[in-house]
Amino acid sequence: MDYKIDNNLILNSLEQNIFVKDLNSNYLFVNSTYAKLVGKEATAIIGKNDLDFFPEEIAFKYQNDDSLVIKNKQIIDTVESILIDGKYKTIRTVKKPLYFNGEVSAVLGIFWDITEFNEEKEHFKKLEYGLSKAQELANIGHWELNLVTNDLFWSDEVYRIFGLKPQEFGATYEAFLEHIHPDDVELVNSSYSDSITNRCGYHVTHRIVRKNGEVGFVEERCEHEFDNDGNVLRSIGTVHDITKQKIAQNELMLASEVFSKMSDGVVITDANQSIIKINESFTKITGYTNEELIGMTPKAFSSGWHDEAFYKKMWDDIKQNGQWSGEIIDRKKSSERYIAEMNIIALHNDDGILTNYISITNDISKKKEQEKLIHNLAYFDSLTDLPNRVLFEERVVSRIPFSKRHDKKMALLFIDMDNFKNVNDTLGHFMGDMFLIEVSNIIKNSIREQDTLARLGGDEFTVLLEDINSIMDIVPIAEKIIAAFNNPVLIESKELYTGISMGISLYPDDGKSYNELFKAADTAMYQVKASGKNNFQFFKQSMNEKITERLFLENSLRNAIGNNELFLVYQPKINLETKRVYGMEALIRWRHPEIGLIRPDKFISISEETGQIYNIGLWVAKQAIIDTKALHEAGHILTVSINVSSKQLENEKFIDDICCVVNEIGIDKSYVELEITESHIMSNIDKALKILNELSDKGFKLSIDDFGTGYSSLSYLKKLPAQTIKIDRSFVLDIYKDEDDRSIVATIIAMAKALGKDVIAEGSETQEHIDTLKYLHCNKVQGYFFSKPIEIDEFKEFVDNF
Repeated sequence: MDYKIDNNLILNSLEQNIFVKDLNSNYLFVNSTYAKLVGKEATAIIGKNDLDFFPEEIAFKYQNDDSLVIKNKQIIDTVESILIDGKYKTIRTVKKPLYFNGEVSAVLGIFWDITEFNEEKEHFKKLEYGLSKAQELANIGHWELNLVTNDLFWSDEVYRIFGLKPQEFGATYEAFLEHIHPDDVELVNSSYSDSITNRCGYHVTHRIVRKNGEVGFVEERCEHEFDNDGNVLRSIGTVHDITKQKIAQNELMLASEVFSKMSDGVVITDANQSIIKINESFTKITGYTNEELIGMTPKAFSSGWHDEAFYKKMWDDIKQNGQWSGEIIDRKKSSERYIAEMNIIALHNDDGILTNYISITNDISKKKEQEKLIHNLAYFDSLTDLPNRVLFEERVVSRIPFSKRHDKKMALLFIDMDNFKNVNDTLGHFMGDMFLIEVSNIIKNSIREQDTLARLGGDEFTVLLEDINSIMDIVPIAEKIIAAFNNPVLIESKELYTGISMGISLYPDDGKSYNELFKAADTAMYQVKASGKNNFQFFKQSMNEKITERLFLENSLRNAIGNNELFLVYQPKINLETKRVYGMEALIRWRHPEIGLIRPDKFISISEETGQIYNIGLWVAKQAIIDTKALHEAGHILTVSINVSSKQLENEKFIDDICCVVNEIGIDKSYVELEITESHIMSNIDKALKILNELSDKGFKLSIDDFGTGYSSLSYLKKLPAQTIKIDRSFVLDIYKDEDDRSIVATIIAMAKALGKDVIAEGSETQEHIDTLKYLHCNKVQGYFFSKPIEIDEFKEFVDNF
């Protein structure tokens, strides 16, 4: 194991006097060398300032130097003579700023006694040999530059410091500069020139580049000799190789910086677990100061969360492996608990004796909270707090092997709310969200505790029923869920009525994987939708065939317009009084290249569900208006009726697009009648009124299709800007023999006439139909009695011959 040591041990082993002061010149740290110099224990110095140990004049000077370092953010280097132990000593002091987060936070000072060096300089000439040996031992060489001849003399030690041999050196000032680090040449040259100009000593620390490319650090000093006229004659100086000291100093500073600025909290104890030092990060994490914890043990941080077994295992690991790593819940000074990622290391000296413990702590409380949040976002629905699609799938997948191993069945229920869109559209998304939350609670209360309810998104929910023996175990649960929605859902005093469509698949009967089960339940749910909603149905294989056919039609329909597979047929509208064709209804047909003719009731609903109805509707309008214009040009002035779906009306571009089509072809809008079913209008009457009024203002005629099958009221009917009411064929079919149907039709005719609206009866297929309708004063009809829907060329011929 590598030997590790406390930073204080390094600092205290140096001969230099080292201290750190805060921005108010109070001592934050002193090494043992400095403490010995002052004659106090280090702990007695910490927190005090120079006035406590030195005369005011000297103390104020030191504090002024500190202020200059802080203010100018520069290093200062001073040499002075001070009285120490009754003797004057020449002391060199270097002070530099320490930074934290880009701002000066403290002052680092290093000084050492250079008295002996100055005394040696005074006796230089007399003790040249002894000085040379001393220089060799002290890594100090001397040099002399004759400024008259430009001859430069280097002692042997200078050559060693520069890594050169005498024959490799040009012995001139210019040659000397060639071996200075390029970034320091200007510093050295200007410092030397300034010292001559100012007739003062030369003193500079700089880098050199040795022959082998190695960079060293040297400290140079020199004095100059001048003649009586003030001309400089020579310079005599020294070179001190301080590379090792510089490296040690940098490493010391780095270690100190790292320790103090580590983002992780660090605690150092002795072998008896007594705390001897903490760093600033640990203070921020726990709220304790260094002074509060010195001498205490880490038990001060115990939260009481962990039992004895936890700590026993921790110390067993430290004793056996020399370290322990793991997560621990500790306590802050405020008594607040926090989760820490901790690493504890035991330190031993060269003899293998335990000396210290170091713990490195990272507060991961926020990380844990974020992980929990991310987990919730990934696996739970943010609105209802139910498992989401991802978690539901994982649970189903994880339970399949168990069910297979124990020969158990599972059921997957796919639930979709009926008409949820109306809640959002009429009451807004906030009420819609509240509605979904209440729906989730209703379903949750209708299933067993062991069952899993999930929200897939929107108004779709799924339930996983486990431990199922037969279908009869599922039916009561499904019935309970359906029945729960027989009563209104109460949201902020509003009663909202809804039903649910539920598809059910069984494992392993309907699928052996999640995707197979999900697809089967989804298919069964759509079958419920198609069969009237508000019910449940188990998956049957025949449903797959319908789904396959639907997907085929859906994909084929996307290319139907481009492949010219769609075409129009027209059914004439007859005025029984004038016995003339006055209009026609455009009806779409699809001639598929593989299947042949496809009925509209097979593909219109698909186009509405997939959103293709909008483009198809515009195509129908354009083609119908083109054919109508051709009839006009042939002398047959007829009105064309075009069916418009609710999906088209809901598109905000519809009015502009239909107007653009009519204007492009060039026909008066009064010859274009837009047919909208009664149920579509009443699904959102206020919005429908706004759109229909705008279409009427543009000049279009409007007709209410399938009248009598919806639930419109007279108050709304009279507001509708429609010119025509079309009686649904279901009332016409038995009109001549069913008194109820005849009464309904008579009522519709009377009501329409009272409101000033035209009436047309569709489904007029027999002479009995025609006679009865004429008797009831309905003189406009449409049906197979006169013609089935026919293509435009045949229609033109029909009109010509009618």
